[in-house]
Amino acid sequence: MIKRCLTLSLLILNTALQADSNVRREPSLFLEYEREVTRTIDTAQDEPNPFKKIIAPITPKAPIVRPIVITEPVKPLPPSDKPEIGNDALPFLVISKPVSPSIAAPISCPTTPDTTIITKNEEKSKKSLFENIHSVKERIMARAKQLLGTPYGFGNKEITQTDCSGFTQQVFSQFGVSLPHSAAGQAQYGKEVDSNDLQVGDLMFYRTYKDEPSHVGIYAGDGQIIHASYKNRRVQFDAINKGYYKQRFMYAKRLALNNYDASNE
Repeated sequence: MIKRCLTLSLLILNTALQADSNVRREPSLFLEYEREVTRTIDTAQDEPNPFKKIIAPITPKAPIVRPIVITEPVKPLPPSDKPEIGNDALPFLVISKPVSPSIAAPISCPTTPDTTIITKNEEKSKKSLFENIHSVKERIMARAKQLLGTPYGFGNKEITQTDCSGFTQQVFSQFGVSLPHSAAGQAQYGKEVDSNDLQVGDLMFYRTYKDEPSHVGIYAGDGQIIHASYKNRRVQFDAINKGYYKQRFMYAKRLALNNYDASNE
């Protein structure tokens, strides 16, 4: 019994001593934490601040001087005698037509001499028109004959070599007529004429190797055409009634040359 009491007393004493030692150690832990915090603060104060705010100096701005604009007072328009546009009485602007002295004077009926002068002028213009057309056709043939004997060259339209559409293109280009470089394209121009009413300068179209026009020549009069012959490889004359061309003839076209001025030649 005494031993048990003694053992219990020793246990209680041991527990008390351990509690006392723990209590004494706790201040040392807090003291160490306080020292660590103090060292951290001192280190932070010694290092330069990377986020230091830099304040730029403020320079005073020069005052803006604005020019003084002096406007003249608007003069009121003089009162008009005409009523305003848009009212019921006058919904549209009415402008009086100026009257010239020659129109204002009464015009009498034209006299007989004036009528005679007009008639002569008309007859003179018609006569010069027909003379001009005749002159152009002669010049067309003169230009076409200049190319006689030119070697045939498929796809060419030069003086040294030419094909059928290139030949007609060169001839009519001298007279202000621009034709495409193909027989089918040239067939779209002009007015179709009857084969019994052919005139010098008419284009004659033939079907050779396809259904549409593939050959073209110029009617030279007296039942002949002048063209670039593929068979004979040169520019030459041929009869329109020749078997080959008679069988392949399609139609003829007449180009408008009435507005050509012969004085330009």
